[in-house]
Amino acid sequence: MSYTLGYREDGPDKYVISVGGELDLGAAPALRGTIDHLLEDGAATLVIDLSEARFIDSTSIGILIGTMHRLREVGGALEVVCTEPNLLRVFEIVGLDKQLPIRA
Repeated sequence: MSYTLGYREDGPDKYVISVGGELDLGAAPALRGTIDHLLEDGAATLVIDLSEARFIDSTSIGILIGTMHRLREVGGALEVVCTEPNLLRVFEIVGLDKQLPIRA
C-alpha cells in the first residue's frame, strides 16, 4: 500500500479526510468508499487534506470532481488542502484550481 487514509469530524456535518502518499488506482477505491460513507452519514462539507500526498492520478482527480458536484447539489462544499507543488500544478493543468478552494 503506497497511501495512507483517515478521517476525522471537524464540526457539525464537516469532516477532514487526510490522504498521504500516492493517490493512484490502488488508493481510489478506499478514497471513494470513505467519501461515500461520510456523504451517506450526512456530511455537508468535506475537506480533503493532501498535505502528505505526493502524487495524484486521473482516477482520484475524477473522484474529487464527482464529490464536488455531489456536494454542490445538496448545498455542501468541498475544499482541498495542498502544498505539494507537483499536485498544485496538476490541479492547475486540469482547471481544478478555478473550481475548488485549494489552500495551504
